[in-house]
Amino acid sequence: MVVNENSKIILGNKRFQNSTNVTESEKVTLSQKAKEFVEYDRSIDVSLPQVFDDERQLSSIFRPTTKYSFIFKNYYSGSTNYQPYVDYLYYVNLNETVEQIACNGVTDNTWYGFPQYTEFDLIRNDNDKPGYTIGPNEHQQFLNKNSTTYNWTHYLSYPVSNDSNKQLTANDTQTLTTWNWVASDGIPFIITSNADSNIEFRCPMKHGLQEGEYVELSIDYSGETIFTIEFLGNGGQGSEDYYFNIYNIGYLDNTFDAGTTGTFKRVLDTENVNETKSKYYVRQHKILTDVEDTVLTKAAFDNNIFTLKTQLEKPIFYGGNNGNPPTLATPPTLPRTSILEGSQSYTLSFNKDIDISNLIDNQKRPVSELFFTTIWKGYWGWTNKIRQGHEFNTPLFFNLPSQWWDLNNSLADTNIPTQQYNSNILPTSGPFIYMSNLNNGDIIDGDFCEWNDYDQKERVISRYVNKITFNQNFFVQNLGAFQNNTYGYYYYPHNPITIKVYSEYIEEAEGDAEVVGIPDYAFYSNASNGFRWRDLYPFGFVDTEGVGVDYPFTNGKHYPYENTIFRVFPEGIGLPNINEIVQPEIDDCE
Repeated sequence: MVVNENSKIILGNKRFQNSTNVTESEKVTLSQKAKEFVEYDRSIDVSLPQVFDDERQLSSIFRPTTKYSFIFKNYYSGSTNYQPYVDYLYYVNLNETVEQIACNGVTDNTWYGFPQYTEFDLIRNDNDKPGYTIGPNEHQQFLNKNSTTYNWTHYLSYPVSNDSNKQLTANDTQTLTTWNWVASDGIPFIITSNADSNIEFRCPMKHGLQEGEYVELSIDYSGETIFTIEFLGNGGQGSEDYYFNIYNIGYLDNTFDAGTTGTFKRVLDTENVNETKSKYYVRQHKILTDVEDTVLTKAAFDNNIFTLKTQLEKPIFYGGNNGNPPTLATPPTLPRTSILEGSQSYTLSFNKDIDISNLIDNQKRPVSELFFTTIWKGYWGWTNKIRQGHEFNTPLFFNLPSQWWDLNNSLADTNIPTQQYNSNILPTSGPFIYMSNLNNGDIIDGDFCEWNDYDQKERVISRYVNKITFNQNFFVQNLGAFQNNTYGYYYYPHNPITIKVYSEYIEEAEGDAEVVGIPDYAFYSNASNGFRWRDLYPFGFVDTEGVGVDYPFTNGKHYPYENTIFRVFPEGIGLPNINEIVQPEIDDCE
């Protein structure tokens, strides 16, 4: 506000003698010509823990790392006359072979033994083997930069979608039953008993049921398909996971005769079947990294619980009488030390930031798990193309591999293409088969799972497995079975790491309520006219049950870490779950 500096205010009696004093006013213009000067503080109190937590909660960048404890049982020996393989076997029955050579005077150059541990190790170190990894006329030239990718390749992945139409096959070694079904049908069963009071069902995999829940069967009795679970198990140890029973009210026809097979779906509420009935599918994984993004190193002095098994291969001679020099019977590369099994652990990480801000999982929710995905490559040519299946395909059936794994069964084919090459030795041998590398964006299969909209929870019914078998053209196993369906090794390609955690409880809100924070993945229940969902716990929060994540966070990135037991185990010889100690049961008597 401005006042004219030339203006003067004079009382009336001072201006004229007879004038009276009156109130007068002058119009003042409101124009800003100046402002108040404020001196701000140069420092304020800052809560560093609050700043750290704010940055942590807003960050969506991850750098996952795992320690791979590589556990391998070298179980299958065989024979080969392919010279590069002959020269570097872990020999068995060597003296008997030499004795036959000495007696017959000739050899068909067939030798017996195991492929060495380096043929399966995560990092190959045999870059100095003449005739095998170095020339002249080597099997294949060894490039040191590829030592971590000759046998296996590693990736990060996440479950992106579901395949409900996947064709599945399962065998039951107890009832000798075979099922063929589509994933969306549910879980297969066979009726094993129809006693006076209850009907007993057996499943070839864990059914995931609880007493008091319901099952919708693929068979019906007079139009009725939903029945109550009365109790679990058949009295045997651990049978609760594979057997369930319904009450026999006196069914008259042969619907529930022993030997009847079918599939079932889990139901939580018979008054709301459509919303509380589980869905079944094979989830599919999307690859997030390329081979070049992988960083695989030895975990310093860290070894697994098993010991290194080695053997000294010595040269053996025969003959040499009457002044003639003895003849070398064993391959010319001896003497050497061969390795049957090792104990080295490894650290697996990636030199690529993983931004999960736009990643939605197979249930259209924010991603809560990433997976270390490891694929057998088999570049050195000992094996066939890998086969895919699930845990329920792994038990021996009539002491033979399940027909699911037959090389002619297209349902067990992966969508990973194969490549082949001929060796560099003369005369040229081949072709040798190996698996191609995966690329960022590729889709591969995963676990067989169950999801319930009302419960908002996913359960892994049976883990996804790959099978490795030997190429019988170059390495013939001593054990029998059919050439297209031989014994082999299994492993789990997908190993999870939790990066976020969904709460153990379900949030609910009425459909017309003004509730703040209802996520876009919430399930709307028409029956209750409201939303149902599980909240994501913030980073660093762990509840009283130990549920939550609290990984290191620095430089704007999360660094989750996981210990992984990476097992490669022979057919029919499953190794124990060594990373879990079963706690003793405590009942009312203790």
